[in-house]
Amino acid sequence: MKWFTGGMAEISREKVRSYHGVRMTMLKAQIQKKKAARQSIANLGSGLLGELARSEDLHERIDEENNLHVRLKLSSLVSGSIEFSTGKEEQVKGRIKLEVYPGQEPLEIARRMLLESARMAEEMGFSGQLDRD
Repeated sequence: MKWFTGGMAEISREKVRSYHGVRMTMLKAQIQKKKAARQSIANLGSGLLGELARSEDLHERIDEENNLHVRLKLSSLVSGSIEFSTGKEEQVKGRIKLEVYPGQEPLEIARRMLLESARMAEEMGFSGQLDRD
């Protein structure tokens, strides 16, 4: 979580029951500052962000409250890489609040933000592999 957020998030932990009744621990990281949030998005890596920006189903990942939802494979994160989840494995869920003003299209805002983050990731050398230092 620290790596994902660049150490700039408020991290909380809560014991809850899943939909099926299994007890689990939910970790939540929340970043309030826009610049810190943009930097943490770049940690996903230029390849994954570019792929997401160009995906045909990007509109399906945006809800009515202008949140962009991303699901990543927990197993890939543990092994040091970042991959999208197919929905059949344990996941890490991410929600990115898009700043959308009246007259703007959330889909276009999301694409622009993802492409800018991909460019930032490229410039910073973030490939989508976790830095274990």
